[in-house]
Amino acid sequence: MYTLDIISKILESVNGSNVTDIHLTAGTVPAVRIDGKLSYTTRFSMIRPDDIWNIIDQMLNDEHKKVLKEQNYLCVTVVLDNIGRVRANIFKQRGSYALNIKILDQRLKTPEELGIPQVVIDLHKKESGLILICGNKSSGKSTTVTSIIKKICTSRACQIITIEDPIQYLHKHDKAIVNQIEIGLDVNSFEEALNCAMTQDADVIMTSFAGSPEIFSALLSAAENGHLVIATLQTVDTISTIEYILSMFPAERREHVRVVLGNVLQAIISQKLLPAKDGSSYKLAAEVMLANQAMKNLIIENKIHQIPALIKASKALGMITMEDSVKELYRIGAIDESWLNM
Repeated sequence: MYTLDIISKILESVNGSNVTDIHLTAGTVPAVRIDGKLSYTTRFSMIRPDDIWNIIDQMLNDEHKKVLKEQNYLCVTVVLDNIGRVRANIFKQRGSYALNIKILDQRLKTPEELGIPQVVIDLHKKESGLILICGNKSSGKSTTVTSIIKKICTSRACQIITIEDPIQYLHKHDKAIVNQIEIGLDVNSFEEALNCAMTQDADVIMTSFAGSPEIFSALLSAAENGHLVIATLQTVDTISTIEYILSMFPAERREHVRVVLGNVLQAIISQKLLPAKDGSSYKLAAEVMLANQAMKNLIIENKIHQIPALIKASKALGMITMEDSVKELYRIGAIDESWLNM
């Protein structure tokens, strides 16, 4: 029967390659994702339902097991011996549990190593307003947010409250106090956590989920009231982000939401991770929209279609379109030519 140490054995079997995920499902052998591609580890035997539960039973504490049995789903970050922090996604399929393990970076890379533009890191200097970090799944959003939070933490005295499901990176107190709230462990919902954050003298509020009208309304209110709010959305560029936000609300509220958004917005950063030309890693491509007064006016006046042209015309201010970001990665030899026409 498989035990929890199967995770480290799987990693050893692929010689520590760039494994990002391990998939354990009854009825098949373990699978790993290396450099974005899924492959099977044929040296291991087929997994049985009892194997999955045995691994889960050794991985989770009693509180997490209780939540799992109530919901049949759990996403939680745990520390595994000889591996470090991993994010475990556990869910039911065909009557038995399946387990996906995401290997988290044990050392947070510097912004320079990550390829995060300096103008994005400089957003840590903002003391109020709304910063949105956007992109599809596995686009590096959490890493960018973590870099900004770390920079705030080391640069000024304030209280930071992060709201995450689950907590991915642990922040150390420095000049700032960092309180990290995990959904399902510390509170029951994002709404509850946001209400707490807004009454607990937080200077900076970060949330890993903003995709409901109730939550986004609370974030706008927090930004209006002088908090710096950092949130992530699964959208691909500035226009789709604004359109998605407005679509969450009924038609009669959209004008008000758009005006408030235009007033409080500081930046929208839209990201993609592209395979490096040498196949060793991924390179960050990012559209950077900084909400100066001209940009705010376009949003408030509902001239959203003009935003891409203004981004392109504002290169001297640090803004860049996704197209130009990809072209620059190709120019310096970081990515293959095929990504120019993506």
